[in-house]
Amino acid sequence: MKGSILEYLDYKKYLNDWINQRSSGGRGERSRIAEILRCNVAYVSRVLNGGAHLSSEQAHAMNSYLQHSSDEADFFLLLVHYSRAGTVDLQNYYLTKIRAEIERKNVLKNRLDYSRVLSKVDQTTYFSAWYYAAIHLLLAIPELQTKENIARYLRLPPKRVGQVLEFLVTSGLAIERKGSFKTGPTSIHLGNDSSMISKHHSNWRLQAIQSLEKERPDELHYSSAVTVAQEDVAEVRKIIISAIEQIRSVVKSSRDERLYCYSMDLFELGGAD
Repeated sequence: MKGSILEYLDYKKYLNDWINQRSSGGRGERSRIAEILRCNVAYVSRVLNGGAHLSSEQAHAMNSYLQHSSDEADFFLLLVHYSRAGTVDLQNYYLTKIRAEIERKNVLKNRLDYSRVLSKVDQTTYFSAWYYAAIHLLLAIPELQTKENIARYLRLPPKRVGQVLEFLVTSGLAIERKGSFKTGPTSIHLGNDSSMISKHHSNWRLQAIQSLEKERPDELHYSSAVTVAQEDVAEVRKIIISAIEQIRSVVKSSRDERLYCYSMDLFELGGAD
């Protein structure tokens, strides 16, 4: 299968490639599509290999089944309308729209500045949910650079992963090449004074809480409430900062294979105003 739906002009070719690359080898896929379209399997075969075409309503239903992102859904509908066009003029009309959409994507990629920092508007989206950062980080792992593999790894719907990948590409945080995604030129700088810093921390703290239920032997969770002399608090903080620096040194030279999260907290419970 080609990397992206943007590389297709024939929606039937796209659908056949999509079916063939399924983990099941496409077995039973036509029957499932027939259920989605509320038609018989013979009609699905005529659509895929014969002279029949999807209706607009059926194409819309297929978008949901294929878990297309919003941009992918729009492009798929354009391909269906292009194939269904009954006159050369109408066909050329949709072909112009298809080429314009492809060009829009290409121009957007070409505009990316390698020194660009994520805007505050895009930061709001990026830190709105934990999976934006998680998917962004996973792009460093070669085996997890496709929508399907990321969705399987994080147990997220492919449609949601596709929407996140679209955001990462358009904001410069990722680069797409033939359906494979890598980290892009845009960087993220989130200072301690940022309005998003609390959201950033809470996103990962919530994931840490959920991971407690897994009870995996390779994970570590530690919480302790202690009483301590005020003059020793600075020393405790110093030890934690040193540990963070040591971890960062290890991670910096480590191969990109798995995605882990670690959090440390040191704060006073209660205290005078």
